[in-house]
Amino acid sequence: MRRARLRAGLLVVVAAGLAGIGVQVWRNMAARAPRTAEQLGAEFVPEVEQHIRNFHRVKVRNGRMEWEIQADDARYFAKEDTVVVQGPKVSLYTDEGGLQAWITGDEGRLQLAGQEELRSVVLTGSVVLWLNDIELRTDAASYDRSRDLITAAGAVDIKGRDLDVRAVGMEVDVTPQRLRLLDDVRTVIQSDASRS
Repeated sequence: MRRARLRAGLLVVVAAGLAGIGVQVWRNMAARAPRTAEQLGAEFVPEVEQHIRNFHRVKVRNGRMEWEIQADDARYFAKEDTVVVQGPKVSLYTDEGGLQAWITGDEGRLQLAGQEELRSVVLTGSVVLWLNDIELRTDAASYDRSRDLITAAGAVDIKGRDLDVRAVGMEVDVTPQRLRLLDDVRTVIQSDASRS
């Protein structure tokens, strides 16, 4: 009889302990605020169909590269045929396969035409475009693949070997590498004598 009481008492103590732990866990869970989509991370955003780290895409036709896009992070939205990329680098190639130009920014929005064709790229935040030995900087720029044209509406700073240019608005025909500055153009030309 004594053992039965001891077992019953021990069972009551264990049950009370488990109930106390259960109540504390419930209180802890109830006190936590639900997390937002930003807190959960981009891979849990419902409208994103794919989330890719170290994104890399290349278009090759007849054995030569036409364009290449690399980014730290990418989110693909199938309904819009859009890829939003972080830290993109877009490389554009000549008909012979040589590097024609490349452009980088903080964020990019790629518009696709199906799985393999690139329609356009819109880059924002610290955009830098390189054409041979010329570096162009602006806040936002876009590339239209069908017209092979890069445009920027805002302020543009251009640095070359012998000149510094500031303008508002630009258009760059990528294949012939023709640059048009649209407004308020200011140029500083440096001679070889001023460098030494």
